[in-house]
Amino acid sequence: MALREMDLRRVPLSAVMTRGPATVEEAAPLADAAAEMAAGGFRHLPVVDATGCLVGMVSERDLRTRLGTDVHGFSGATADALSEAVTEVMTPDPIALPPAATLAQALEVFADDRVGAIPVVDDRDRPVGIVSYVDLLGMIRELSEAAARRARSGPRAPAPPAPGTPRATARRSSTPRARRRGASARRPWRGSGRGPGRTTGSS
Repeated sequence: MALREMDLRRVPLSAVMTRGPATVEEAAPLADAAAEMAAGGFRHLPVVDATGCLVGMVSERDLRTRLGTDVHGFSGATADALSEAVTEVMTPDPIALPPAATLAQALEVFADDRVGAIPVVDDRDRPVGIVSYVDLLGMIRELSEAAARRARSGPRAPAPPAPGTPRATARRSSTPRARRRGASARRPWRGSGRGPGRTTGSS
């Protein structure tokens, strides 16, 4: 089924994202990031500066690589590794989207940039949500199932015109329709602009 039939261009990220995501400050030790992930059961953390603005993303894979252990066993890592600052392992300047962005735009980011999660930020670049590829796949499944149910039920027959109602004649507008670009053609925001955009690999 074509994506356009599932209205991906009409569903905003605000309807899918996890609101009020947990974050970690860039100067915090890796022990804090690992503890936050273990407690929340998630795999990606937006990284913020002292003012709360997005500056990076850190994933479970990033922590596993640096700590040499699973996040739930981070206490077994060396003291030096646990005390290292989050800024040393995070992906800086991550791709981010506003709440009004659509699922189609998010799908483009996941497909083109191979990230595992996308932070959702307000106009001041502060995280207000996060959406993962699992969230997106779940919504696509729901839309697909809804479209299948509509197809099985078949189109509804139009109501017959009232007696004596004149039949409307189709007319062609004299003004040519402007070609409009789809919402997914716009490039997404890229964090606070501290450096070249990089992506966080999904784990």
